[in-house]
Amino acid sequence: MNAPSDRPRYRISVHRAAGGYVARVAALPGCACRGATAVEAIENVRAAIRAHQALTGILAGEAAVVEIEITA
Repeated sequence: MNAPSDRPRYRISVHRAAGGYVARVAALPGCACRGATAVEAIENVRAAIRAHQALTGILAGEAAVVEIEITA
C-alpha cells in the first residue's frame, strides 16, 4: 500500500493553443508552460512548479532589497 505523499498537489488546466498546448497552474498565478503535446506541457509545468517551490523557499527568509511598482 502506498503512503500518502507529503508533497502538495496542484490542479492544472491544459489548453490547446496555436502550435501546441499550454498547461496552467490555477493556484500559482503566472505559472504556465507550453509544449508541443499535452504531455510535454504537463511535464514542463511540473518543472515550473518545482522551480517556484525552490524559489519560494529561498526567498522566504530574506527581506527584499527594493520594492517597486511598474506597468507592463
